[in-house]
Amino acid sequence: MTLLDFHTHKPTAEGVVTPRSFGIHPWQADAEESTSYETFEARYRSAMQAAEWVGECGLDKVRGAAWERQVELFERQLRLAEQLDKPVVVHCVHAFNELMTLRRRFDATPWVVHGYTGSLPLAVQLHAMGIGLSFGAALLDPRREKVRQTLVALPFPFLLETDTASAAIGDIYEAAATLRQTDVATLADTIKAYFDTL
Repeated sequence: MTLLDFHTHKPTAEGVVTPRSFGIHPWQADAEESTSYETFEARYRSAMQAAEWVGECGLDKVRGAAWERQVELFERQLRLAEQLDKPVVVHCVHAFNELMTLRRRFDATPWVVHGYTGSLPLAVQLHAMGIGLSFGAALLDPRREKVRQTLVALPFPFLLETDTASAAIGDIYEAAATLRQTDVATLADTIKAYFDTL
């Protein structure tokens, strides 16, 4: 059985696959010099073309560059992702209203919010706009009741990831399978099928 680790910053373990991605994180947006979109495209087109996904990129109201700079770089990456027909790994912290506003303008390719820990109503709203969700190590913590309840009640497919957590992706699959009252093999097949549609 092969497990998909949708988003990780660690070396991939044996028997685990993860998509290659390239993007500018909102925490690093200040390091990117202000240039025209054409210069930005010339600088990053080949790296994004070589990757399977664009990202991790997005919006963060808690940490990172100035808001205007984050929005500008996110929009540029979304535009290039659409030109290259690439799906997008989204980082979003306390900016879901703004994210959904941008989705109305950039809706040609799939997006997945990684590390989702929000509510079920927000999850349903995002899904209705064509934004997928990936859950991580928060599922292992019994104190994270909201995200665990969201996963239990989720009426549509999702992905799983390790991101920067020390936990193994297999442990996250085990937790998700237990919460969903299924087995890991069935969950892995469902996740792989969903990922393939993206």
